[in-house]
Amino acid sequence: MANKAAVLYVLSQKPVGSTRVGFAAGKKLGKAVIRNRVKRRVIAAVQPIWTRVKPGVSLVLVARHASKDMVFTELQAKIQELFERAGVLRGEGQEP
Repeated sequence: MANKAAVLYVLSQKPVGSTRVGFAAGKKLGKAVIRNRVKRRVIAAVQPIWTRVKPGVSLVLVARHASKDMVFTELQAKIQELFERAGVLRGEGQEP
């Protein structure tokens, strides 16, 4: 799944194991300071929805160039949209 903020790669684990996530920012985004700032912002955007992620999936979230200058609330919305479109989020009232 992809949008202008990031690309989300999803791998389902057949014997349901732990849920994992990895974050990446390519060198095209800028120097190390910029890439690390973008990754910190993406990690912060994932934290509120992490408890709703279904168990047994491995995720890789790759930041795109537009996420560098995006307002944080918009970045959060785009990341949540990616997770919803990929089908890795449980509903609000569902148990783990």
